[in-house]
Amino acid sequence: MREILKDTRIQRLFIANTMGSVGSGITIFAIPWLLVHRPDGNASFRTITVITTVALMLVMPSYGAWIDRHSRKMALLAGEAWGFTATLSMALLGIALGRFGTWQLMTIYFCGMSYYTLHYPAKFAFIQQIVPREQYQSLMGLLEVQGQIAMMIAGGLGAMLVDRVPLWSILLFDASTYLFSFWLQASIPYQATHLKAEPPPGEARPGALTNILAGWRWLKARPALALFLGCSLMPFIIVMVSNYLFPIYVSQTMHASSSLYGLGEIGFALGAMAAGAFLPRLLAQARAYPAVVGCVTTFIAGLAMILCFRVPLAYALATLLMGFGTAGSRVARGTLMLHLVPPEVMGRVGIFYTIFDRMLRTALVCAMVVIDWWGPPAGFAVLFVIALAALAGIRVARGGVETPLAVPVPA
Repeated sequence: MREILKDTRIQRLFIANTMGSVGSGITIFAIPWLLVHRPDGNASFRTITVITTVALMLVMPSYGAWIDRHSRKMALLAGEAWGFTATLSMALLGIALGRFGTWQLMTIYFCGMSYYTLHYPAKFAFIQQIVPREQYQSLMGLLEVQGQIAMMIAGGLGAMLVDRVPLWSILLFDASTYLFSFWLQASIPYQATHLKAEPPPGEARPGALTNILAGWRWLKARPALALFLGCSLMPFIIVMVSNYLFPIYVSQTMHASSSLYGLGEIGFALGAMAAGAFLPRLLAQARAYPAVVGCVTTFIAGLAMILCFRVPLAYALATLLMGFGTAGSRVARGTLMLHLVPPEVMGRVGIFYTIFDRMLRTALVCAMVVIDWWGPPAGFAVLFVIALAALAGIRVARGGVETPLAVPVPA
């Protein structure tokens, strides 16, 4: 771990990721809170969540193949440029119009979520090329801690700023974080060793469906691994859907202020940071299966607390458990993928699961219409059942993944 932290490339990547994550995190925190406090805000938030999910689902197959065919550094920089341009444009538009209408808030949310979604697969593919295999666990854990520190900062800043300063000033700050992140990542030395020769003139590149099928064919030959990777992704999917529920739950079920919403974000980040620090060493000594089972069980316990107790302390503790469970399962899953998926198909395998993620997320967000009849707790009850089903799937896939992940992590 110390060797990783001495690497100036990793240092720059950490700082850049932290700044970009703070910017996108504040946006993703502030916009839902502002939306749900407007007339028909729940429906507007649900609508833009579904639109964003479907749009990104359509784009991601081509994007995954593009990552496999181009420099991963270029992909990272393109994401930062998109975040800066989109956020700055919306800030200036808000200043020019003198207000932010609902459609503007929805557009800003779309831009922030698209930055987050496009950035992660590029970063994942990038780190696979710049560090040796024996450092994957440590790096995944450090990146999880770094990302959650950023989200904790974003949650605290968002809770402090959203009701106190104009939205355009928040957006200008967010745009500056993307610009700084672009500048710092541009200085990272990198060689795109995964690139192959261009196809002969006149030979068509594979289409989006072909790219998805390429990932599927690789996974089809490894059914237990495919099931394990799909089920261990479920806590992350559920958290993404919960991001729709949390501001509504805090505002309309607990009748609390943005401070509690921000406290929940901080609790989630603290739990995830603990997982990021603890899981790499556990994975060096144990197997993927018990680590993921423990993390998913912890995540389910957090969901159960939200269902059973509706007081601020229980909410904060529940988000802490959910943060640990989500991050822990993601670190174990990500480490397993880095070891078992070849670099030349990493983008397409990753995009296969991104499509799976987006399709299921779209269906679950649409299912959250139950809150219009029975309130936010009903939405969490649906997610609780899905999480239990995922845990059952992980147990079924046990035989295909019970192998040591890597060499021990050095002190």
